[in-house]
Amino acid sequence: MRARFVIAVACTLFVAAVATGQTATRWVDRTKADVRAGKASFHDVVDTVLKGEQVTVLRTEDRWLNVKTPRGKDGWLFEQALSANAVAPSSGSSDFLKGAGAGTSATAASTRAKGIYAEQYAKSKR
Repeated sequence: MRARFVIAVACTLFVAAVATGQTATRWVDRTKADVRAGKASFHDVVDTVLKGEQVTVLRTEDRWLNVKTPRGKDGWLFEQALSANAVAPSSGSSDFLKGAGAGTSATAASTRAKGIYAEQYAKSKR
């Protein structure tokens, strides 16, 4: 009876260790990367991660990684956007991209940039 209990506990610990080992931390290795709702570039952007941010890999399919972002969003990133080693955040434009809001796609960032530059131009001409 005692041996069965020990075996059951050992099996439970093994299963827990395997489940824990499947999640991994990766770092964004591009200036910015769009996290998408599906495993292709035509899916909607659910979040944008910036260089140096950590994501948790939940699972891998083909060359796409299902990740959880620092803001708690789940989505898919292509594996080449991430590094297994810590990456330093990029300097300069990261604050700008963070200020563009949750949907910082290229279009949203570009629209915000045009607004900022137009405002600065208007102030300089007054």
